[in-house]
Amino acid sequence: MKILIAEDNPLWRATLTRNVESWGHEPVVAEDGTTALAILRREEAPRLAILDWQMPGIDGIDVCRRVKRDPDHPFTYVVMLTSRDAQEDMVAGLDAGADEYLTKPIESAVLRSRIAAAERIVNLVPPKEWAVPRIDGYEVNRMLGKGVFATVWEAIHQETGTSVALKIIRVDLATDEVFGRFAREIHLMRRLHHPNIASYYDSRIDKKQAYYAMELMKGGTLNSFVKERKPNAAVLIHLIAKVCDALDHAHQQGVVHRDLKPSNIMMTEDWQPKLVDFGLAHSMFKTEAETSAVQSMAGSIIGTPLFMAPEQARGENESIDGRADIYALGTIMYVMLLRKHPHKVNQHDRVETIRQIAVGRARAPSELKPRFNRDLERIMMKALSENRDDRYESAGEFGMELRRFLRQQIEAKRHFKS
Repeated sequence: MKILIAEDNPLWRATLTRNVESWGHEPVVAEDGTTALAILRREEAPRLAILDWQMPGIDGIDVCRRVKRDPDHPFTYVVMLTSRDAQEDMVAGLDAGADEYLTKPIESAVLRSRIAAAERIVNLVPPKEWAVPRIDGYEVNRMLGKGVFATVWEAIHQETGTSVALKIIRVDLATDEVFGRFAREIHLMRRLHHPNIASYYDSRIDKKQAYYAMELMKGGTLNSFVKERKPNAAVLIHLIAKVCDALDHAHQQGVVHRDLKPSNIMMTEDWQPKLVDFGLAHSMFKTEAETSAVQSMAGSIIGTPLFMAPEQARGENESIDGRADIYALGTIMYVMLLRKHPHKVNQHDRVETIRQIAVGRARAPSELKPRFNRDLERIMMKALSENRDDRYESAGEFGMELRRFLRQQIEAKRHFKS
């Protein structure tokens, strides 16, 4: 079996290559992340990759994330390799889609056993795409996306003719933690009934099948909507206000999203935003039995770095509430309006990004655009307050402020015309 070894340290690269060859495998070597990504995109790419976390060009974790999130890429088993053993780094690697996480120095016997296990898993997965699943009551059509353990399919509910999105877990590969997170996601989605949250329809989770059906959105993500439609500021603010409504509903049901980002806001064909992906969400009313291994890891970093609230970046997970989602939505709004992040972040360095958000100050929009509307700036900076007690008390209040701003703008234009 071909195994990609992406490592910039010559000594480690030579050691890994020698070991892989001695175990009967064919090493394919890369000295930086850019080369590693190019190799993995070849027609006959290795289906097992050992990626060093920090490399020139593109970090290994970014290579992993790009490969795992590409719906057209064949299943690739990824082992993240790093000299750091912090829990937050392990969670970051797994959230990026890594299948295994190893810290240096690695004993030869341990690495050999991990590669043997990876080979067994790779051989279970079809090389080009996951087979079309059979789900009773549904006509499954085309794949919309895939991850390590789950795929999302467009399907039709045969009894009603309704088009749905089916998220399906591979029961032969999923771990107890994956099942736990999936079950928790279903449990939380059942609570939520709002026009700006993807509707939950149906689910099953047992030893044979694990899936849930939800509303199918055909308008793409908020990112793609902004890129293709290029809406003006008023339209963007109106959309953000609707997401505020969705968050306010979720928070009133005791559900905090914790991973709000543009790709988790989908658009309908008539341009209505819908919140999706509550896989990292948690209940503010959870019982002890509902606490997962990931949630209970003290100091671990849960969420996507670019859209984290400072308290998330500091790993204060037990005290996170809806105000973290308000900060994330404020960041999304900032990025959409200014095409810049409120913090001076390096998107290719996760650790530095987390540090900047944990201890840094969000830049006022007028620092980037001196003529930026001061009233809108005040609203945005309140949502982006470093101290969560200084943010809006609720997402509903945030949405009301945005709508008040829009009304004032309309009145100002009418007054000017008259």
